[in-house]
Amino acid sequence: MGPLHQSAQKAFVEEIIQEAKDAGADVREFGELPSDPELQGGNFLRPAIVVDPDPSLRVVTQEQFGPVIPIIPFDTEEEAVAAANDTWAGLCGSVWTASPEAAQRVGSQLVCGYVWVNDHGATRLDLRAPFGGMKQSGFGREQGIEGVRAFQDTRSIATIDPEALAAMAH
Repeated sequence: MGPLHQSAQKAFVEEIIQEAKDAGADVREFGELPSDPELQGGNFLRPAIVVDPDPSLRVVTQEQFGPVIPIIPFDTEEEAVAAANDTWAGLCGSVWTASPEAAQRVGSQLVCGYVWVNDHGATRLDLRAPFGGMKQSGFGREQGIEGVRAFQDTRSIATIDPEALAAMAH
């Protein structure tokens, strides 16, 4: 696990992890921080999962761009989709299931720009597919034909065809 990009980001992620702990959430951290003296001042954090956090916690409601993820239980697919879509953001999502049918059914209902099945990570994007977010997670698309079209200004020009106009006269 590499470092976060800046100390302010590390501080933010540490803050939301501590907030979850203070709220009584089951926070599980993994791995060891670098022991090399040259790396000890870096922006490293141990990966963490937060099991069944209160939905109002920032670990659930904000994009943290750090190695922490909330695990939220659900009873039905409908409940899972509603919870996943109940956010201001919509960049990426993932569906984890042994059923290809369930993956398609659930993935097609997620309001986000890119959905992985049994995987998650920008390093595994299909470069032929458009990429971009929905809601407040970015505007427009990159890659694929959608990305090309984002750089185009399409214009329609209408002219009056006198013969066609005369044929329409009643």
